[in-house]
Amino acid sequence: MGKAPLKKPGSGFLGWLGRQVGYVKKAVKTDVTQQIVHREEKVEEAKLPDKPNVTLRRTVIDEVIVKKKKS
Repeated sequence: MGKAPLKKPGSGFLGWLGRQVGYVKKAVKTDVTQQIVHREEKVEEAKLPDKPNVTLRRTVIDEVIVKKKKS
């Protein structure tokens, strides 16, 4: 048998609400002064030979990000 899923602290509605407030607080503090100077996205697809109704898809995103220095 597998392990039981990890129970998040603060069960119920108030626990959920507290987590949502925490997510928003972290998003507000996150530095967004980065600049993406290059972005390349590749998608590769292949059908399985023994299962024609199954498609494998791989998505690769390459980015060059320059962080601006704080003055």
